[in-house]
Amino acid sequence: MSSRRVRPIEETEAAWVPEYFGEEYLRLYQFPPSRTDPEVAFLTEALSARIPLDGRVLDLGCGQGRHAIPLARHGFHVIGLDVQANLLTVAARRARDAEVDLPLVRGDMRRLPFADGSFDAVLCLFSAFGYFADEENARVLAEVARALKPGGWFVLDVANRDALLRHAQPRSWKRLPDGALVITTWRWDVWAGRYMHEQVLVDGDQQRRFSHSVRVYTCTELRELLREVGLTVTDAVGGFRGEALELDAPRLVLIAQRAS
Repeated sequence: MSSRRVRPIEETEAAWVPEYFGEEYLRLYQFPPSRTDPEVAFLTEALSARIPLDGRVLDLGCGQGRHAIPLARHGFHVIGLDVQANLLTVAARRARDAEVDLPLVRGDMRRLPFADGSFDAVLCLFSAFGYFADEENARVLAEVARALKPGGWFVLDVANRDALLRHAQPRSWKRLPDGALVITTWRWDVWAGRYMHEQVLVDGDQQRRFSHSVRVYTCTELRELLREVGLTVTDAVGGFRGEALELDAPRLVLIAQRAS
């Protein structure tokens, strides 16, 4: 048995705690290996080509640690930050079970509790970017640039807005493995460039509602936002399986570098 321990979760200022990411989040969103494994493989290859094997990596919005844990197992020095205490608790338990050293910090991505130039790479995955107003979203990117070492790398994964608007369903439903029903309503705010997403969890005779809103930027807008904080996009793909960035690509994955 390995003697490595998961470090205690460090508490920092965390003013933004949406109910959407509460206790039911992992019930609403279940990620099979077929989803996570290609993402981890892509990230491992991208990072290995750009930073030292023991490089410091910040997983921004790490959630339950589904990327941070396998990347730490690969050898990277990963630190996970999230605002949601319940997800960090799950991440700590899973890291302990995997026998990996994964420091976890509870904090706000708009005010990163790290010194300038702390990381070789920063990751922000599964549309963790975009929950705030434009000014605060830009502040997140500025914090990423500040926390990166000169020459460091940023990997940003968001929805491909062009595909999202072409294929989004205003209303849908799914049955969870435990039998509960989830009814989803989706609408697009043209003026704000945001989608509004509401889910109703029907569990027997009980119903719970969860809602959130995300600002979805075009590739052009994101490249400019990154440029304004000193990050230059060097690579862009349409998904973690290496899909070309085309109109119907499922994701928008940008790799950007801070100037040396």
